[in-house]
Amino acid sequence: MKININAKKVNFSYDSKTLALKDITLNVKAKRIGIVGQNGSGKTTFLSLLMGFLKPDKGSIKVNGLIPHKDREKILSTFAPAFEKSRLPYGMKVRELIQLVGELTGDPSNVEELAKDLGLLSFKDKKVYALSSGQSQLLWIFNALSDRKRIPVLDEPFVHLDIHAYKRVARVLRDHFESYILTSHIPEDVELLTDSVIVLEEGEVQWYGKLPQSDSTYEVFIPSKARVKLPNVLADFGNVIVCKCPRDLLESLMKEGLIIGYKRAGVRLLYAKIRD
Repeated sequence: MKININAKKVNFSYDSKTLALKDITLNVKAKRIGIVGQNGSGKTTFLSLLMGFLKPDKGSIKVNGLIPHKDREKILSTFAPAFEKSRLPYGMKVRELIQLVGELTGDPSNVEELAKDLGLLSFKDKKVYALSSGQSQLLWIFNALSDRKRIPVLDEPFVHLDIHAYKRVARVLRDHFESYILTSHIPEDVELLTDSVIVLEEGEVQWYGKLPQSDSTYEVFIPSKARVKLPNVLADFGNVIVCKCPRDLLESLMKEGLIIGYKRAGVRLLYAKIRD
């Protein structure tokens, strides 16, 4: 199922002084949508508007033809939102929560399988209040993914996860969900897991659509403290440099151990263009 997000000149502020979102205008129709931006760029606020938890001060938003703040019940019957600071029943054991979710969804066998796939069974006898930040993160992701009839909407789902938990969550999303929305401040998260991207910066849409493909522009990964001169540098993000250069040059630099690796430029190329 494709998700259609249509926004026209949307403004939103938490107070009268500062706009959190400024004239957001876009029309995105895709199955897997990623919203990327730095911390404080407005990702969570925009997601809250899409789910009907907030109402625009100005402008209009429609999600699959619904006005979220007016049609919140229908929105939440279609989408399963999970925000980074989700509340969970602190006194309950993880295995008890898994059982409860299975009963609520009416699909206990698939819910148990999901818990296993995400790695929850390794700490099933812990109470929620005793979980680490990464374990808590996995638990609220599990809660959002447990109802297969709804589309997951995940706010910064990977922020506290180690590499193994990241792999499990990414695999579940790719293998079991045709559609979802996720936000991240890490470009690779949205590039690898989504087919359409919205770039937010300081509350404004800087770009949206499918990522452009370039045969000659790369993101080059530089080792710490290494000094590498690359031609046609478009942007320098510290240990990642965006440049237009021959692939043969990058291959030779890798063989010499001067760079860790490279890939075709994606979101970072957009950032480079945005800041020109």
